[in-house]
Amino acid sequence: MKIQNLELEFFLEKNNISADDWNSSDIEWQTLMDIGIDHQSKEEQRKETAELFARIIQRCSKVHSVRWRVKDSEHLMEKIVRKTINGADSFNSDYIGINKDNYHEIITDLVGIRALHLFKDDCLEIDSYLCGIWNTKEKPTYYVRDGDETKDELEQFDVKQHPAGYRSLHYVFESQPLNQIVYTEVQVRTIFEEGWSEIDHKIRYPNFSDNPQISYFLRIFNRLAGSADEMGSFVKELVNEFESTARDLEAVKKENEAFKKENDKNIAEIDRLFTELDSSNGKHQSQTNLIKDLKAQVEKLKAQTQNSADKVHITRHSTGSGKTTTTSAHLLKLLGQYQYNAEVEQKSKRPTVKPKSVKKT
Repeated sequence: MKIQNLELEFFLEKNNISADDWNSSDIEWQTLMDIGIDHQSKEEQRKETAELFARIIQRCSKVHSVRWRVKDSEHLMEKIVRKTINGADSFNSDYIGINKDNYHEIITDLVGIRALHLFKDDCLEIDSYLCGIWNTKEKPTYYVRDGDETKDELEQFDVKQHPAGYRSLHYVFESQPLNQIVYTEVQVRTIFEEGWSEIDHKIRYPNFSDNPQISYFLRIFNRLAGSADEMGSFVKELVNEFESTARDLEAVKKENEAFKKENDKNIAEIDRLFTELDSSNGKHQSQTNLIKDLKAQVEKLKAQTQNSADKVHITRHSTGSGKTTTTSAHLLKLLGQYQYNAEVEQKSKRPTVKPKSVKKT
């Protein structure tokens, strides 16, 4: 409907504004008409602004979908009336003196964008994305419901409890695509919260806003939407935990494969050393007993390694320096030390050849 053809009585009745409220408002009908007509004439320009914002926001990987709208002219006029009713809860002193020339600077949601996301914590990455592109007119507002927990990472927001229970992030961005500054309101919320708010807006606003039974039902619905968001976050964390566990198991498997390979290599070297020691001469009974004990340990180690071939575990030995190694590697080290000591011992027992004395003639 053309605003030029709008009559006051029809406007008040259609928008559920009483005669008392109209008389208490600080706005003249002609001024209200001029604002409505001007906004309607700029509708196409503001649609282009909305489409530009929507395209840019949709590029963010955490954004599931984007909705946009340009405020309806009659809804704009109705909002101005309610904001100028003296003594009403909706009264806003910023609207005093509003007119055709300054309304676009006072009303910040002429262009409205909704960026929807799946998981609650996605909003933080979306926040970084948005604030890296546009300048905010004011500090972003994080609306929560009474009883919601707030986190430390929300300190960059102005956290407020919404009287109707809305949960969302609100931004007012400033841009000037044409010859006039335009303020664009961007709301960031989850899909579940969007579903609840849409139903709440359709049912509650404006005719059932004071109905206690409707309000009670919508509060229950609001809690269900919040629970759905919590479930979504929980499922996401659960999947991340499963994936992390799978990565850890794969890492352990690869590590144990490397340990098993090292173990097999060490056992082969131990066998070689035993063969070399067995073939050596001059062994004492103590050496024979030690070699016998070492062989028993190696056979036991081989059996353990064979029995645990299909398990993601292999016996390790602490070196005392914070490092771990396979038992075979430790045994190989001991055996090598033993061989070295045995060689030193054998050398020390060789008879010393004294030089013959030379007789003088």
